[in-house]
Amino acid sequence: MSGIQKDFGPRGLQVLGAAFNDGAPQLVPGFIAQFQPNFPMGDSARESVAEYLRNPPWKRSYVPIFLFIDRKQVIREQHSGEEPFFQDEDKNVRVVLDALLKEPAPVKKATKKR
Repeated sequence: MSGIQKDFGPRGLQVLGAAFNDGAPQLVPGFIAQFQPNFPMGDSARESVAEYLRNPPWKRSYVPIFLFIDRKQVIREQHSGEEPFFQDEDKNVRVVLDALLKEPAPVKKATKKR
């Protein structure tokens, strides 16, 4: 994902990483030290991730999980590790990002000065 961030960052992409496995708070610092990602990386509780993803409690989550959130903060695509999407992950990620980043940014509303 560091290569993706490097290539697409100038166009407005921000990659975020969140570990939610057991022991994530203790494991993330070692991951950061080993891989030195060029994007923010942290941890989250498994329950919070499941709630955000709106997965029912019985649905098993496979990692990695990629969310593509557009400039309007809408989840446009979601893929998890068992899907064919990951058979050619780099190419597929680039195709999705290229399409999303071609979309215009939302127009900021002017605020009235008092």
